[in-house]
Amino acid sequence: MSLRYAILGTLSTEPNSGYDLARQFNLGLGWFWSASHSQIYPELRRLEEAGLIEGAVTTVGEKLEKRVYAITRTGLDELVAWVSKAPQYRPNRDPERIQLIFSDLAGSRSVRSHLELHVEYYVRRRDQVRQTRDLISAGRHARVQRRVAGRTPAQQAFTLLLREIAYDGEVERAELEIAWAQRALRALDEYERRYRDQDSPVVGVESV
Repeated sequence: MSLRYAILGTLSTEPNSGYDLARQFNLGLGWFWSASHSQIYPELRRLEEAGLIEGAVTTVGEKLEKRVYAITRTGLDELVAWVSKAPQYRPNRDPERIQLIFSDLAGSRSVRSHLELHVEYYVRRRDQVRQTRDLISAGRHARVQRRVAGRTPAQQAFTLLLREIAYDGEVERAELEIAWAQRALRALDEYERRYRDQDSPVVGVESV
């Protein structure tokens, strides 16, 4: 259901083709919601059938045609109603933690690799999110600048504030994951010192 509102929210900035929407899900919006082409296009059809968006074919260059979608008044009303509701949270589905808690089958070397990769992933994610946040703060993020164009100073400040809050939250979440994994590595060090001669995987997966 949230894909519907991610698309409506994106179209509330400006009309987009399905291809442009997919690019947005791979760029800034992708930090908060990811979606593939195979998910986006069927949802666009459903939204158009529901009267929440409308599509029109435009010509790009001399021959290439593409369908561009714009949010309707009905779609905007539904988006406003949705963002005004209590916060929504995703179901508990965390493959990384599931991998970790069953890693007793593989042994400590496998767990060490897992945690080191976890740190690398979140350091990279933190730095990339910071880069996007800093572009927005500096007024150099093209899409956000188009969103605030023509708005009053107070409206512009509010739009930018919400993005600063959201991106700061993502940076802090990444830093928490980094700190957690580093503590876990220290705990693993202590385990290995204590059980140096006894540590072994339960089923011998570690040698794979």
